[in-house]
Amino acid sequence: MNRFAEFRWMPRCPHCRAPMSGRFIICETCGRVTSGSSGLQARISPSEGAPSGMGGRGGSRPSRKAIKGAAPGRRKQASAPPPPAEIQRRMALRQLSGDDAPRRLIVRKKEQRKAAFALVLVALILFTPVQDPLVDGIEDSFGNLLDLVTPSTTHPLEASYTLRSTYEYEFGPSSSDSGFMYKLPIPQSERTAAGFSDILATKTDGGTIPAPVLQRVVSMKVGSGAAVVDVPLTGGVVRDSSSAITLEDGYSQVFWPAPGGTGSEDCQYGRCLIWSGAIPQSSSIESALLNVEYEIESYSYTWWTEADLPSSVTGMTGGNGISKSTSGTFDDLDDTGIGFYTQRFGDAQFYDRLNGGGDYAIDGNDPIVQSVADNILASLSPDDRDNVFAFSHAAFIWVRDNVVYAKGLENPRSGPDCINAGIGDCDEQSNAWMSILRTKQVPTWYEMGVLGSGDFREWESHGWSNIALPLSDEACESRGINPTSCYVTAVVDVVNNKWLLYTPTVYSNFVQTWDHTGDDVNSVYMRISYDPNLRSFDVGYSVVGTPTAPEGTFTLGWVQGE
Repeated sequence: MNRFAEFRWMPRCPHCRAPMSGRFIICETCGRVTSGSSGLQARISPSEGAPSGMGGRGGSRPSRKAIKGAAPGRRKQASAPPPPAEIQRRMALRQLSGDDAPRRLIVRKKEQRKAAFALVLVALILFTPVQDPLVDGIEDSFGNLLDLVTPSTTHPLEASYTLRSTYEYEFGPSSSDSGFMYKLPIPQSERTAAGFSDILATKTDGGTIPAPVLQRVVSMKVGSGAAVVDVPLTGGVVRDSSSAITLEDGYSQVFWPAPGGTGSEDCQYGRCLIWSGAIPQSSSIESALLNVEYEIESYSYTWWTEADLPSSVTGMTGGNGISKSTSGTFDDLDDTGIGFYTQRFGDAQFYDRLNGGGDYAIDGNDPIVQSVADNILASLSPDDRDNVFAFSHAAFIWVRDNVVYAKGLENPRSGPDCINAGIGDCDEQSNAWMSILRTKQVPTWYEMGVLGSGDFREWESHGWSNIALPLSDEACESRGINPTSCYVTAVVDVVNNKWLLYTPTVYSNFVQTWDHTGDDVNSVYMRISYDPNLRSFDVGYSVVGTPTAPEGTFTLGWVQGE
């Protein structure tokens, strides 16, 4: 199906391509249901896991410096070269891991019911003499019925739990010691609705609007058996390799150097814990294990003031969020305050994974990205075409509904590649969405961590996005907000249908900061090293004990095109 068809002024049936009047959800030519025909049936599919890193990717890679800045022109990038031998070897290791868990934890309802409703409607429309009044009534009813079979997720309003992550190297027989290293982000103790700031906005009267806490990490402990070593979450606390703590296994140790650094103590994305060691050649042990436990308190929050969510979700009341009616324009992206984000996260091209080779993960200069952005913009009403919220939300819907969820590539698809292929996993679809927004210099940036299901039973590595949206001058004036704070920063997770929504069943351990270069993202992806005799590397997540969700749950539905 042509993914751009929906933007043409004369709509066409996605099945037979016949022109449609636009008043029916049933094609007048072939009789098939047009609503929900794109991007639903194959979006959730089992995907092959991989050892580590974001989206399940792991293994050592040659270092590739990520550089910031736009390449000249708007020419289409050349096709990527074949994967190097090391990546092919790691792909074989992925087969050994046997991890086939999907990376999009969404609960689908049976779509056979939708097909049954469609058949009934087709029969009624084709064989009823007075069609128009019938269709007018049935179309509304059918829409209500479709809501019953809409894919949905259930999330707690708030939750407290202990998340355990387990990392295990398995080596084969070797004539030498088996060395290994893994770098794990140390989370900040509090992630708020304003990133890591405790202030949402400053007011014209000199006061401030506090930022609610979305995630509080109470403690972090590590160990090769039981998690016994307390890792300080306070910034500035450093333990370098010379004072590393030896774990219970006797051959591995942990330390947490200062951010930055070089070589084995390189932590470009911020504070990190480094686990390293070497299994002696004479040892009968062939595996190394690290358990990490995080005690977490987390809360649901939305920045969208008109979201279809219960009022019990924090952010739904109080008037501190944003909607289309309170959004600023593209010109406002250069205003004092949000201009800080535009300058640092608005470049058309970002994160060159080939160190000057032009393989940008985010690429708003690519012709296919520009074509999609132009079509999205044209699909908006004339009054909305300069509205940053309207454009960003429409781009979110387009990627969500038109890109099928599927396993990611070893080298994650760039935004253009994801759009061109029509498939992608969490970070790849984030690349696609952020690429579309970067065509208009809308600030977007990465966030990474671990995603859990609503019942806390399934967990997987995950990546999503952040966005800065300008508020209108009128909205800021009515709220008494200082012009330097006339914007909103929020979370967007395309593959899990979270538009300006944060939920407790996600653990965040990395958010790009303003002083990024791209090396920070590169460092998150490539944080594993090992000797050549590695047989496998596995990452697992689970909850220790029983989570608590004292305030109950809410359901997030997904309606195609909304």
